[in-house]
Amino acid sequence: MLTACADSNLTNAQRQAIAALGKQLPTPYRDGLIVDSVHRHGDDLVLVIRFSDATVAMAKAKPDLFEALRRDEQGAMAELCTDQALAQVYAAGGGVRRRFVDADGALFFETTLKASDCHSP
Repeated sequence: MLTACADSNLTNAQRQAIAALGKQLPTPYRDGLIVDSVHRHGDDLVLVIRFSDATVAMAKAKPDLFEALRRDEQGAMAELCTDQALAQVYAAGGGVRRRFVDADGALFFETTLKASDCHSP
């Protein structure tokens, strides 16, 4: 019974966050990247971020560059801890992912933030 209630709380928090974030999308992110969409995937919300000028083939040709970008982006995930639209998702135990894709939707990499990564005020 408690598990069903927790799942319901998380689902409701995710839906509210999707509604709030969705009103702002698409929106510029950084250096030519665009946040295209947000959706639920299990316990996580997934922010889909599109590279408009890069392809997965380019990433394969410069793996060190894209690995450095992935590490930088993983470090930047902490900024999402202060996003008020996501506060209830974290409180319900959910997390957030940023999924970086090319213009055709092919996956470059993904970064993650668990609720436990964010410290309560």
